[in-house]
Amino acid sequence: MDNFDAISVSKCNKKTVPTKKKCRFGMAPAIPSGHVWKDTWNPVSCSLAPIEMKECLRGKFIYLMGDSTIRQWMEYFKSSINTLKSVDLHEFGKFQHQLAVDLDRNINIQWQKHAYPLIGSLTYSVKEIEYLARVIDRTGGEKNTIIVISLGQHFRPFPIDIFIRRALNVHKAVQRLLLRSPDTMVIVKAENIREMNTDVERFGDFHGYIQYLAIKDIFRDLNVGIIDAWDITIAYGTNNVHPPQSVVRNQINILLNYIC
Repeated sequence: MDNFDAISVSKCNKKTVPTKKKCRFGMAPAIPSGHVWKDTWNPVSCSLAPIEMKECLRGKFIYLMGDSTIRQWMEYFKSSINTLKSVDLHEFGKFQHQLAVDLDRNINIQWQKHAYPLIGSLTYSVKEIEYLARVIDRTGGEKNTIIVISLGQHFRPFPIDIFIRRALNVHKAVQRLLLRSPDTMVIVKAENIREMNTDVERFGDFHGYIQYLAIKDIFRDLNVGIIDAWDITIAYGTNNVHPPQSVVRNQINILLNYIC
């Protein structure tokens, strides 16, 4: 309409909206799990508090395992914490093992790629490739150890049973880790949605959605946290396998709320 009168909005009753609890590790996400407002992710079932990153991560060992979408977290940590210093591990290529430390606050953050399938246009050394189940099996774990796992993007072109077998192997390794060290925090980051114009038949979100449902079902019997990157990237409408920094910031804010 070209012209219309003012619209008055009033509450339909006097009941106040109950205050949501702070998001904590182990909470089951709702479906859908939240919405975006003013460039901030707002979960349905709980509320996210602003966390001071440096103090929250003091004394923590963060192990990021998986594809390049979790490597974005590593890059975000290094750009956001100016006291983090990268350590040259003398590996080769973009997919090399990364380590950053803050000696004053005793913060240790690492990223390691998962093993095959590993599809990409960048060259990498095969000498350092290691399956995540083996990496988890040689991790001692304790209350200050946080492991974040991200699987999916590189499995999309292959039959679903390959992804399920890999996820089950990681599940068994996490199960063994929590038996020997139940204080260890393990978090599974779901897949991001990706471009709609890049080899959709092999890499499209149809395949990603099946894997997203599968990995949530596989890990639901363990005491692990889930970061629903699928719903977050849908809400932001990124359509980019590597979303912008604002999206990564909101994903990491969930992690910080789980830790602190």
